[in-house]
Amino acid sequence: MTPRLKPHLKPIAALLPLLFVVSSLYAAEDRSDAIVVTATRQPMRASEILADVTVIDREEIEKSGQETLPEILARQPGVQVSNNGGPGTTTAIYLRGANPTQTKILLDGIPANSVSLSGFPLQHLALADVERIEILRGPASSLYGADAIGGVINVITRRGQPGLRADGFAGYGSHNTRQANAGVSGGNEQWRFRVEANSYETDGFSSRRHASNKDADDDAYRNAGGAASLSFLPAKGHEIGLSYRKNKGLSHYDGSTSGNYDERTRFENETWQIFSKNRILENWQSTVRYGEVEDKSEDNASYGISKFQTRNRHTSWQNDIALPLGKALLAVERLKQEVGPRHDNAGAATYTDSPDSHNTSWLLGWTAHLNKHSWQINARRDKHSVFGSKSTYGLSYGYQFTDEWRAHASYGTAFKAPTAYQLFTDMGWGYHGNPDLKPEEAKNAEMGLTWERGAHLVSATYYRNKVKNLIDWQVNTYENVNKALLEGVTLSYAGQFGAWNLRTTYDWLNAENQSKDANGIGYERLGRRARNKASVALMHTRGALESGVEVIGVGRRYDTSYLKTAASKEELGGYTLTNLTARYALNRELSLEARLNNVFDKKYETARNYGTDGFNAFVGLRYSPGK
Repeated sequence: MTPRLKPHLKPIAALLPLLFVVSSLYAAEDRSDAIVVTATRQPMRASEILADVTVIDREEIEKSGQETLPEILARQPGVQVSNNGGPGTTTAIYLRGANPTQTKILLDGIPANSVSLSGFPLQHLALADVERIEILRGPASSLYGADAIGGVINVITRRGQPGLRADGFAGYGSHNTRQANAGVSGGNEQWRFRVEANSYETDGFSSRRHASNKDADDDAYRNAGGAASLSFLPAKGHEIGLSYRKNKGLSHYDGSTSGNYDERTRFENETWQIFSKNRILENWQSTVRYGEVEDKSEDNASYGISKFQTRNRHTSWQNDIALPLGKALLAVERLKQEVGPRHDNAGAATYTDSPDSHNTSWLLGWTAHLNKHSWQINARRDKHSVFGSKSTYGLSYGYQFTDEWRAHASYGTAFKAPTAYQLFTDMGWGYHGNPDLKPEEAKNAEMGLTWERGAHLVSATYYRNKVKNLIDWQVNTYENVNKALLEGVTLSYAGQFGAWNLRTTYDWLNAENQSKDANGIGYERLGRRARNKASVALMHTRGALESGVEVIGVGRRYDTSYLKTAASKEELGGYTLTNLTARYALNRELSLEARLNNVFDKKYETARNYGTDGFNAFVGLRYSPGK
């Protein structure tokens, strides 16, 4: 299928070929080569990765001026985001067009996927605690097991470093938004620690467009929490550590009822882990890790109160072994998922069978480089307590044509396990889960080409991901009935021209629902996924002032996947947003930051009938020594 641009995206996309040509006319010093962990589960330089990966470091997080993790993700290639209203409301993240639950979410390597149909609530994670974000696009079940059909988002938190330093931020903006965080970290060659606290509050805006009655009021959001970590390094190659973080708060939202009820959700997210990294031999690194992620919420809606809880208990032992050629990976993992009761109006639990499940897995990998050739081979076997065993694999090959040009090709399989909600729930009136559900399965092929010279990087990736056994609601239960094609192209450029820093991306996505109804009638494209998305971000540094402009364009898409013969199809219009940012260094440690979002006050929707913010502003003061 030939990509077609919508009119409002053509000005942005037209810049891309020009920028690719212009970049070859400039030379600059070699850019720093970021270390990436998620693509192989082992530290590797970004230039050696045989996958489509984005790394967002702490400096970029601060410069972006954004308030939440989904806002950061929405600006990345291959990612689209929809919200059911303002801050704290249900947020769905589509990585390469996959469903929200088909992307693996990791918190410091611990699986965080919830049984919620919208996935883990990333909107509640505090950006103040994030050191970097690694986005691995493409199937990764051979490395991380279930839920990695679209890819992996690994959120890596901040840790202590030698010395003693404090950092903090305080800001105020539109809708009476207040944000503050403070942290202290330090240590020496043997002990390191970090403690911090964070708070985010806003009066918000109405989650409903054209709202009436109580829905017309502002939907406030409150989120407060903190984190702590401690590490002990008794000798070179050895580290023992632990970390803990928790956030809780209240999110108001507008439901689908008459609008006469003030609906709200109390949430609490908690994560902790302990680990031991040990160099057994000169070529053998062992890492043992145990961690838990808990997601709790209590909805107070017009139909009553419903409670929901997911706890993931994860144990892993990973061994990284340096070989005469390359590096081997051997690991074993066990994940136990426990689900708390979900209540109906009468307060009765809707889970009638034991919803707890556990999965044991074994995985092998080999990554190597020989002259101009590179390869990565991974295989994994998962044994689940409900649906049985599943094997996945991934094969990648790369070739370095010249010092500036390299290419890679890969093929891999992935799967998504049915959630406890889909397996065990009992909603009454004959509506129930299906314990006979099979995993959703995917097969993905992709090719990538990269050009890099000094501070300039151009990449192009084509992928084709076929998914089957998709789980959907059928009459009174869930069934494996659907199939989909996720096909796309991602183009990106990043470069520096003296005091100017430029980044551009373009995504073409063909997310097809390839299923048919009982009459053989097909469906439109998968909902809330635009065929075209593009962005341009330009930053300029002059003395103590850094300023920038960002333009993001998203094409039209349907609100859901309608039958092609449907008489009424709700289409979400395309939109273009323009944002401005600035940061002025008052001294080496203190900076004044400001941003203006949606400066042209564009009215748009990411989900039908749910509101989005118009023009808004935010200003803050950041204390960050030691940079």
